[in-house]
Amino acid sequence: MNSSNNPTFQRSHPPVVSLVSLGCAKNTVDSELILGRFVESGWMIAEEPADSDICLLNTCGFIEAAREEAASVLHELRALKAGGGPKSIIALGCLVKRAVDCPETDHFLEAADARASFNDYSRLPEMALELLGDTPERTEPQGYTEFLTQPRLRMGSPHTAYLKISEGCSNPCTFCSIPKIRGKQISRPMDDIVAEAHSLIEAGACEISLIAQDTTAYGKERDGELHLFALLERIRDEISENVWFRLMYACPQHLTRAVLEVLASDQRFCPYIDMPLQHISDSMLNLMGRQMTRCQTLEKLNLIREVLPGCAIRTAFIVGHPGETDADFNELLEFVKEGCFTHAGVFTYSAEPGTLSANLPDRVPEETKEQRRALLMEAQREVSAARCAAQVGKTVEVMIDGSGEEGLLARSQLEAPEVDGLFFLPEFEGAIPGDRYDVKIINALDYDFVAE
Repeated sequence: MNSSNNPTFQRSHPPVVSLVSLGCAKNTVDSELILGRFVESGWMIAEEPADSDICLLNTCGFIEAAREEAASVLHELRALKAGGGPKSIIALGCLVKRAVDCPETDHFLEAADARASFNDYSRLPEMALELLGDTPERTEPQGYTEFLTQPRLRMGSPHTAYLKISEGCSNPCTFCSIPKIRGKQISRPMDDIVAEAHSLIEAGACEISLIAQDTTAYGKERDGELHLFALLERIRDEISENVWFRLMYACPQHLTRAVLEVLASDQRFCPYIDMPLQHISDSMLNLMGRQMTRCQTLEKLNLIREVLPGCAIRTAFIVGHPGETDADFNELLEFVKEGCFTHAGVFTYSAEPGTLSANLPDRVPEETKEQRRALLMEAQREVSAARCAAQVGKTVEVMIDGSGEEGLLARSQLEAPEVDGLFFLPEFEGAIPGDRYDVKIINALDYDFVAE
């Protein structure tokens, strides 16, 4: 890459940038777009921060554990810089929006508006040049949804990809800081989403996960109507390639029969719903601002089973929210023991500054939170182990993800990348990530399978 093609460079060689991405898949998409912007601007990319002039850290600030991880990584990067590593460190992402005091960095994106700093992502290359002492030409920031249409420099496995369909969230959950961090929901145009799906497939994606803060609320901010089913219809009708599509982050109050019927209409749509419920006790659902009751939740689960028999359901729960009594937790524990869920994650509540829940009385002690989490995870482990054991002897189609110490690693349509269980297969010649094979399950673990 010749720096003479970019008149903003005042150096004999192109500058070098590295990026460390923390947090969820939505952050990963942002990181890929940012790297794509740097490549377009003539920068070189280093895998290791020590080899770069500028190191970017895309942070997560959603919960306390994520903030602690970001602080630890920032400290490591600062030590690396002191030892002759990157000349400057730039922090961006959700942590910066939550706490602008980032003493370990040379620069961080902050703004009074909930989305303004994310609109500056398109200008990061010129901001980085300024930190290196150059005087690049100023450009106007792009709107965030316009930025999402830019080329991405993919990170991780090329055969799986995430496709963000909206940004921000308009749900009133009392424990969640995402609306304050990311702003109210704004959905991408369908044309852009379908075009990006085509682009990802052309670049080698064999599985695409649709993601957002709330995928099922797609388009609702425009006219009050839900438009996810129409988007899924366009994906089904306008994409001919035999790839898997997976629906993630589907909030239950917006999941409709129409969406489920579209998913059931094409075998390329994975029979898989990632639907965070957070709790089942009516009193807790009310305190959490979840817009759902226990009865409505059970009706939604029955609807999924009716329209998509055999569908895998992933969920997430929060234990230890202020006001959660022993009775509330025991109701949740018995609910999980019923075996409704193929996969489940459990989080202990952390008070997020600026949220309504952070000001509620009746705090649950940390020790009690951890005990409740352990009990819930054990209940789900037993459910998962029984489900996995019942699959022994069955033949299923899997997609190869890669290889490890146990041999080849694979998943079926019922397991999402990075978060769910795996199939362990013996190595065989010619198998590459993205390939699909029929395999027979010969043994089951708590969450995983051994197959041949």
